[in-house]
Amino acid sequence: MKLVIAFAAAALLAGAASAADSLLPKKKGHVEFLPVDQAFELQPLERRDGKLIVSWRIADRYYLYRDRLKFALADSKAPLAASLPAGQKHKDEYFGEVEIYRGTLRAELPHDGSGPVSLTVAYQGCADAGLCYPIQTRKLDAH
Repeated sequence: MKLVIAFAAAALLAGAASAADSLLPKKKGHVEFLPVDQAFELQPLERRDGKLIVSWRIADRYYLYRDRLKFALADSKAPLAASLPAGQKHKDEYFGEVEIYRGTLRAELPHDGSGPVSLTVAYQGCADAGLCYPIQTRKLDAH
């Protein structure tokens, strides 16, 4: 019986310690990065006025590279030309002078078809704190 009580007390203390740990400030210099889909929240594909609209919500202190954006209809590998806003100039330690997007991004692609459409979207972004995510590829559908 003493063993059962000791085990229960140890489990209770471990749980309390774990809960308290989550309340403690993070170690100085330790950065926790968002999962890629939270850092670069891709919105559902929209269709408006003969265009497909792809948009992102980009978390604070994260950015997307303009030249890493690629769009293609899923049934074709041929790239689609997107209309993109001007980006911010950014000095990247690996890629040199590049354009990036922060906050939100909206890309417009010409598409005069009707009916369901599937679009393949590729993109890459980084965190200001130094992490660059691998290129991401997602498939978006509109009906």
